[in-house]
Formats: sequence, C-alpha cells, structure tokens
Amino acid sequence: MGDAWRAVRYFEQNNKGRDFVVGDIHGAYDLVLLAMREARFDPSRDRLFSVGDLVNRGEGSYRVRKFLDQPWVHACRGNHEDMLIKAYADGEPSQGTLDWLARQIGMHWWLGVDRVERNAILDAIRKLPLAMELQTDRGTVGFLHADVRSGMNWHEVLTRLENGDDQVTKTALWGRDRLDNDDASGVSGIGRLFVGHTPQWGGVRRLGNVFGMDTGAVFASLKPEKDARLSMFNVVADTDLLTERRERRLIDVRDNQSFDLPAFNDL
Repeated sequence: MGDAWRAVRYFEQNNKGRDFVVGDIHGAYDLVLLAMREARFDPSRDRLFSVGDLVNRGEGSYRVRKFLDQPWVHACRGNHEDMLIKAYADGEPSQGTLDWLARQIGMHWWLGVDRVERNAILDAIRKLPLAMELQTDRGTVGFLHADVRSGMNWHEVLTRLENGDDQVTKTALWGRDRLDNDDASGVSGIGRLFVGHTPQWGGVRRLGNVFGMDTGAVFASLKPEKDARLSMFNVVADTDLLTERRERRLIDVRDNQSFDLPAFNDL
C-alpha cells in the first residue's frame, strides 16, 4: 500500500478486471471472503476498495493486517482506525486506557494481540489515506469513510484533505449529516462517491451520486434483530441494480459490469 502517508490516493482505470467496493467490515472478514467467492473475485485481475472501519466490535478484527497486506486491497481510514492511531499518538497507552477503549468502542480484540502484531497493525493502518479516487470507463469514482460537507465539490475536498484541513478531515471521518438528513444534493465533480460510517439497515442507500455502503455487516451476528449484511458492489454497475431492494441475507453482492453502460452523470 506504499510507505509514505498520503491523505489522498489516486488509482488508474483497471483494464484487466473489475473493481469492487465493500462497506464497513468491523472484523467480519469471513463475510468478505463469502462475498468474494460469490462475485468470483479474481485476485490476479480484480481490486477491492474499502470505505474504512476495518476493525473494532468484531472478534475477527485481528485479521486486519493480513487483509491490508493483500496487493488487491485498497482501503480508506475510518474513524475506528483513527481512534486506534490516536490512542498511540503519545506512545504506549496505559492498560486502563486500553480497557476503556475496549468497553467504549469495541476494542476487546486488541487486548489479545501481542506487542509485535500490534505494532504491525498500527504501521498498516497509519498508511491508510483519508480518501481515494479511481478512474473508470464510466467516469471518476471516489471513496471516503463518512461524509463530504454539503455544497463542497470533490476537488475542493481532496485539496483540503491534502492540506490538512481539520474540519474537512473531521467530516470525512465522522460526518453523518448527508445520510441523517436525507440530503440528495450529491457531490459535484465526481461520478459516484461511496461512503460508510452511518449504518443503513436493509441495504445500501443512494442520495444523489453518494452511496451509503455501511450495511452493518458485523451486526448480523451481534444484533440479529437488525437487517444487517455485508455489501460488496462493482463500482461501475448499473444504478438500478445497486439501488434495488433485496431480501435479507448475510452478504449482498452486485455486479453487472458492461461496456454498454453510459458515463456517470457528473453533477
């Protein structure tokens, strides 16, 4: 995933295979593997883009480093990765702090990880960018964890993230206004934007050209009363396919890549 940290990473078009996006994982890597099998994901040609929140809540969170080590995986930093990074900003936190984080944000898994692996995980997640941009044959696709401030275009978002703007960074990691307020105004300057962070029970939600991909994967086992699932979509699939409602199941894979699909309507 590269050695030097960059706030934004840019990716050229995949001319060999397909590009998928996956919602918040929170340690539910078994579901990721199931979704990949259903999609017949080919690691030699296909790529998987993540909107972040790879860890916490789920007991499988310890698998994050192995996931990020795969050359076909590209992930954004989520607020849960950011909280873990900040816990170690001034060195090793106290056991009391770690116990508190375990209770508050579901970091119980961390307590069972040895020091060597903890350092390796920290090294891996510190490299995660705040946003990613991908070129496709239908136009430009963006990924970030949470939200873009209403009225701000994509180019301005990336520029401010690269310049270390605190408010834009906070919104990218923590914002919920768009999904909470049913703001369908979209984000100009990009064809599609995939985000996570705000759970969408029952399936992915579209507001303008923004797709809320966090469908609560880890809660399929933690809170079975919720209509939770892991969603993994081809980033250039037909909009009607991506937005149709489907019955409850553990994984939701959608893929109909076609050279006949039109370009995105850039706002």
